[in-house]
Amino acid sequence: MSNPKFVNSYHYHLWTDALHARALARQARNRWDRGTYVRWCVVTAWTVLEIACQEATGVKDISYSFKKNLDSALTALNLPPLDWGSGTWQRVRTLQETRKGYMHRFLEENDLFVAASTADQAIEATREAIREIYLHCQRMVPAWVGDDEDRGWDHGDLYANCVLLRAGASESDERCARIYLLREGREELCEVLPPDIDPTPYVDEIEKSIVAPTNEIRVYRGLHIVLSRALRMRGN
Repeated sequence: MSNPKFVNSYHYHLWTDALHARALARQARNRWDRGTYVRWCVVTAWTVLEIACQEATGVKDISYSFKKNLDSALTALNLPPLDWGSGTWQRVRTLQETRKGYMHRFLEENDLFVAASTADQAIEATREAIREIYLHCQRMVPAWVGDDEDRGWDHGDLYANCVLLRAGASESDERCARIYLLREGREELCEVLPPDIDPTPYVDEIEKSIVAPTNEIRVYRGLHIVLSRALRMRGN
């Protein structure tokens, strides 16, 4: 089962889009769907890389004439040039050409039926380049770039909704805090606490252990919500 993704930035959100597209490309059952997901992955991964280069250098106008502008940004920072002829940055040039083919050129129809490995290569090249550009600019590499997981299609696996009833707690006692998880518009009772107990530490622990996509944790006393915590997770 996939780990939860607490997406805390726009940049990470786009990265999860690219990972999701790659997962769907791997799972696709026909070449039409596979091509769609591969193209989505390539285009999104390239966008993630452009933003990373802008953030690492502090220059916002890198996207157009990418290589020229990135080189100029590094020169202005008195940093050594990148090696575009081999290794990571050569793979970046290949990714850029692939992306340009999908976005700006009139390809033959057969060129749109691409293998899922193209999505794999896009993710690998993007991840390597993001790490390298931040290090090259002496900046901290964002932790989210290490995320390499997405479950793709969610087939709605069956699961049991277990309720933890703490000692001294009762669902019918309005003094007891009842903790619910909000999933797809449906509240699922998760835990019931004894009277007059602060639910905050229990909510903290539940948040750490959540795996299935969850929109919100709600705590009720009687009919009133006394604590609400929205969650930003991939899939919710």
